[in-house]
Amino acid sequence: MRVRRFAVAVAGLATIAALAACQETPAETPGTGASASASAQTQASASDALAKASTKLRETTAKMTMSMTGTAEMKVTGSIDGPKKASAMVMQVGVMGQNLNMETIQLGDELWLKAAGVPGMPADWMHVDIAKLGAESTLKKQMQDPSYTENLLRSAAAVEWDGTNKVKGTIDMTKSPTMNAAAAAALGANAGAVPFEATLDDQGRLLTMTVKVGQAIPQAGVGDMTVAYSNYGEAVTIAKPTGKIVEAPAAILGAL
Repeated sequence: MRVRRFAVAVAGLATIAALAACQETPAETPGTGASASASAQTQASASDALAKASTKLRETTAKMTMSMTGTAEMKVTGSIDGPKKASAMVMQVGVMGQNLNMETIQLGDELWLKAAGVPGMPADWMHVDIAKLGAESTLKKQMQDPSYTENLLRSAAAVEWDGTNKVKGTIDMTKSPTMNAAAAAALGANAGAVPFEATLDDQGRLLTMTVKVGQAIPQAGVGDMTVAYSNYGEAVTIAKPTGKIVEAPAAILGAL
């Protein structure tokens, strides 16, 4: 049971962290006549810019970092290969008084996971049989988008510019493909409007995002989550892990 509770906690953190990568923004208050038309055009261009930025990750390679502070701490570093639908991530998590170092490798529809120092979990790389994951598995849904961003951005309600190459707004987490009942319950009434900010580079690619989870749910003691992308277009090497590989136990699969 201890392993399952810890795995569930980690899966929940990963879900919320993924939400950090999906940012959207609130619409401007429309006016009337010509100014209403201008406002709508500005909002549309900001929304379009953010949507295009997320799809660019599907077309290239990039490095990614993600972090969250507070009572549940998380740091993620890794590489993404959009055209190959591949990613390699290293995650450091502190939750429930325990520390976990976890690695994941995704190659298309294949996934491997390694968790170090967790009692009851294999020390070797585990192959995750995707066919054995439940229909509502957050991990299965996240695998559809290795960038952690594109699918999540579809839950955005409105977007506005906040200076040059910057957008801000709110995101409705309840509409996210990776949201589950437990995470929605934890966010409560504020789940539908969590503030975020994002910056784009001069080529319209995502550079940084901050989701203000701490502002939305201060009672949880969780700080903001930030994600950053860099090294666009540079070569990355993502390969199947070497050494001993075991199949992930059913108890682990049920928590993912």
